[in-house]
Amino acid sequence: MRAGFVFAFVILACGGETATIDGGTDAAKKVPCWGDPRTIPNRQCTVDSDCAIVDHVADCCGSIVENGVRVDQVNALHNEETETNAGCSVCQCAAQPTVDESGQSGGAYLAKCDNGLCTAHAQ
Repeated sequence: MRAGFVFAFVILACGGETATIDGGTDAAKKVPCWGDPRTIPNRQCTVDSDCAIVDHVADCCGSIVENGVRVDQVNALHNEETETNAGCSVCQCAAQPTVDESGQSGGAYLAKCDNGLCTAHAQ
């Protein structure tokens, strides 16, 4: 319970900050520095090999959430994550353990096709 409270506090303390990134063919866009992924990725799949894992920095401490996405989305999401993080400040706090998108921690993470959606799973 206490760890959840600390994690929630860190997210709230770091919340509200935005970074401006290149919008590609569009004008530059502002995106949130922390919290939910900046772009809604295509997660549709048929088999596990359609899926891959991408890291998402979830807060200003550098906590990582592993997300399952389509293989063809990995480069674009990685580039957006890198560009956004470069425009965001960091906090003087320890990162929480890496987790999958359901909040489970593990030593390794696998992407699987679950009911037609790519999902990250802690192992």
